[in-house]
Amino acid sequence: MKKLLIFITALLVCTSLQAKKPKKEVQTDSLGRPIKTGWNFGAIPGITYDADKGLTYGITANIFDYGDGTTYPNYRHFIYGEGSYSTKKVGTIRLFYESDYVIKNHRLLVDFSYLPDAMNDFYGFNGNYSYYNRNFEDKSSTAYLTHIFYRHESNLFRSTVDIRGGLGGHFYYYAGIGVLNYKEGRSVTEDSDMGDNQMELFELYRRWGLISKEEQHGGWHPYVRAGISYDTRNQRVNTVYGIYFDLFVTYNSAFNELKEYQNMKLNFDFMHFIPIYRDRLVLAYRIATQNTIAGRSPYYIDTYKNELYIDHNRYYALGGVTSVRGIMRDRIWVPGFAYASVELRSRAYRFDLINQHFYIGINLFLDAGMATQCYDIDESSLREKVENDLWVIRNGKEFEDFFDTKANVHDPHFGTGVGMKLAMNENFVLSVEWGMPFSKQDNYTNSNFYIGMGYMF
Repeated sequence: MKKLLIFITALLVCTSLQAKKPKKEVQTDSLGRPIKTGWNFGAIPGITYDADKGLTYGITANIFDYGDGTTYPNYRHFIYGEGSYSTKKVGTIRLFYESDYVIKNHRLLVDFSYLPDAMNDFYGFNGNYSYYNRNFEDKSSTAYLTHIFYRHESNLFRSTVDIRGGLGGHFYYYAGIGVLNYKEGRSVTEDSDMGDNQMELFELYRRWGLISKEEQHGGWHPYVRAGISYDTRNQRVNTVYGIYFDLFVTYNSAFNELKEYQNMKLNFDFMHFIPIYRDRLVLAYRIATQNTIAGRSPYYIDTYKNELYIDHNRYYALGGVTSVRGIMRDRIWVPGFAYASVELRSRAYRFDLINQHFYIGINLFLDAGMATQCYDIDESSLREKVENDLWVIRNGKEFEDFFDTKANVHDPHFGTGVGMKLAMNENFVLSVEWGMPFSKQDNYTNSNFYIGMGYMF
C-alpha cells in the first residue's frame, strides 16, 4: 500500500505547461486522438521505487516540442533531464537531447550522464554457475556474513553523440562516438557489520583471480559505433503497430594497463507491435542479443548493454527492469547473452486533465534471458584457490557455497508479471510494474517492484 501511495503522489505532482495557447477547435489524428502543438513540459518532483535501487528521490523533466502538430504524436525536439539519488546509494545526473531538425535529414542524439552506484549488484560470473545464497546477506540467518556480500561499487560516466540518417524506404544507418569511464571497487557503506573480517563476493573474485589486477579498478573506454536499422513503427514511445530491428557493432578501446582489453561487440534487436483492437489492445514482442565477436572485454563492460537509443539511464545485462524483470539486476553476468520479452498492452481508460490527454493502461509480460557466451574458468585451479583461502576456511565455507558445478550455464532464466501505465500526450509515461522469477536462484524474495518511466521497449 505504501508503494501505491508513492506512485499516486507522483501522479498528482505531474504537471504540464504549454508554450502556445490551445486552439479553440481541437484537431485529431488518424486514430481520433487530440493533437498537441507547441512546447509541452512534464515533470515529476517526486519519488520512484525500484527493487534493485530502492527508493529514489529527485526530479525528472521531459520537454517536448510538437511544432504545429503535423507530426504528432512524434515530436520535433525532446529534452530529458534528471537529478536523483536512492536509498541504495544509486545516483543519476543526466541530460539527454534528441531531434530530427538540427542536422538536415538526420536524427541527432546526445547524452551526458554521471551514474554513481555505491551498492551495485554482483552475484558472480556465468549465471547459474554462480550459486546465490540469500542467507549470506540475511541477518536472521546463522550463515549471515554481511548485508553487502553481493554488492560492489560501480560508478559510470558516459558521454555519447549519435546520428541517424536515411538509406531509403524505412532503412536507416547509425554512426556514433562516445566514452565510458568506470570506477570499480568494494562497496561503499557507512556501517560495517563484520569489522576487519568484512568481505564481499567482489573482493573474493579479485583474490581468486577471476577479476584481474588490470581491470579491477575500471578505466576509460572511448568507443565508436556503426549499424543499420529498419523502422515502420507509427510512433516510438507508445507504439501501436510496426516493426523495428537494428544490427550494429561497437568497438571499445582501452589504454595503459587495460590495453589488452580492446573488444568489439555485436548487437541485434528485433521488435514487433501488433494491434489486436485499434490502439486499445496491442501485442508486442522483442528478441535481442549481444555478443563479443573480437578481443576481450573487461568484466564491467560485459554488463553494459549497448543500445542505439538510450531510453533508460543505465542498461544492465541480464536481470532487472531493462532486460528480464523479476530477476535480480546483473544476475547473469557473461560476455554474450540473448533475451526476449512478450507483452500484452491495453489502454483501459482515457481522460483529459488540465488541458492534457491521458490514458491508464495495463500490461502483462513474460521475459526470458540466457547466456550465449561464458567466461572460461579453470575449475580445478579455482577450487584449489577457494579451498586454500584463509577467509573461506575461517568462516567454514566450501567451494559449493559459491559455485554450482552441476548447473547448466546456458539454461534460460524467466520472469513474469504485470504493470500499470499512466501516459500524458502519448510520450510522457509513468510506469508501475511487478515481476517475479521462475527460480529462487534468480531472486530469493520471488518478486520485484518497479516505479519508473516508459515501457521497457
